[in-house]
Amino acid sequence: MRDILAPRIHGIDTSEIRKVFDLAAKIKNPLNLSIGQPDFPVPQPVKEAMIKAIEDNKSGYTPTAGLPQLREAIVEYLHAKTSVMHAADDVIVSTGVASILFLLFQTVVAKNDAVLLIDPYFLIYPALVKYHEAKQYTIKEDFDAGEIAALRARLEKEKVKLKLIIFASPSNPTGKILSREQLLLLSNLAEEHDAILASDEIYAAFDYEKKHVSMAAINKDRTLTLNGFSKSHAMTGLRVGYLAAPARYSGIVQKMVTLQQYTMVCSPHAMQWGAITALKTGIDNELAIMKKRRDLVVSKLTPVTRLPYPDGAFYVYPEIPIDSADFVTQAIERRLLLVPGYIFSANRKSIRISYATREDILEEGTQIFCDMVKELGQ
Repeated sequence: MRDILAPRIHGIDTSEIRKVFDLAAKIKNPLNLSIGQPDFPVPQPVKEAMIKAIEDNKSGYTPTAGLPQLREAIVEYLHAKTSVMHAADDVIVSTGVASILFLLFQTVVAKNDAVLLIDPYFLIYPALVKYHEAKQYTIKEDFDAGEIAALRARLEKEKVKLKLIIFASPSNPTGKILSREQLLLLSNLAEEHDAILASDEIYAAFDYEKKHVSMAAINKDRTLTLNGFSKSHAMTGLRVGYLAAPARYSGIVQKMVTLQQYTMVCSPHAMQWGAITALKTGIDNELAIMKKRRDLVVSKLTPVTRLPYPDGAFYVYPEIPIDSADFVTQAIERRLLLVPGYIFSANRKSIRISYATREDILEEGTQIFCDMVKELGQ
């Protein structure tokens, strides 16, 4: 039988995170430190807004780009956060940031275009680079001016111009927040290459030391800001995310909207009304709990291994003494579910741990992890 699949699809495999998620359903009493979603409920005001929308029969299609009321609210929210004023027509709402990423890559990334990622990276980024037959370049997360200079020299030697620079800050999987100095280095590089800056800020609400700086505040004319409500307001399954662009990239947004007409159509109607309320609903109590969990996990792990300090998000990314695929397999035998680091990086000797779960599970799970590191490192 001939291969009936399109060649481009062969580069895409089932997410290792999804595989671990599926395993959790098969293991009795798993210690699940793999899941990338908050364990707190959707805030009550947001629930009520969505319920009211359903009761008011707001269940049909919305405009493809999203409810005008939501796009205006996003503009106001971003202005308050960054002092950057977007036009509502330069905002697109879709079914989460994952869909935004797909629409963005489909719109701007062509075969052989050069895309810069920061390693470790969110696993969807390299998958989309490969799917679109683009060229991937990387720099390490702790990069400084020297690393940027080395990258610049490599690009010049290879006669390559970057098309897109994409990163998440805070990071999934490390929790690191890029410094203002690092953002300036990326901004300058984008100017030199006439490249688009895509700033994925889905974890920006989880900023425990108030260190987060939005790239739009550094370079408002080149930055596409991506965000949503899955993490901040526990709306992972409700699917509302957005992208806001500067005026020079309004054409990107309009083409993304056109493409959305033929794919996602629109984000769920009632959930968009909930998102409007979410923009005005704080999560201070939830943040305090997450920060306490972070401190617990860091204190447990640092005596036995090294890890980037997690400024935000709800992950840590510790080093391990063996290949991450083997480590995950052995952890499963002890009921511990983790995510292998090789899906986030060329470095295979790290593991992603999520601390978005109860402290008793974190205590037991991290103890097993630490015991494994000690045993395997001997």
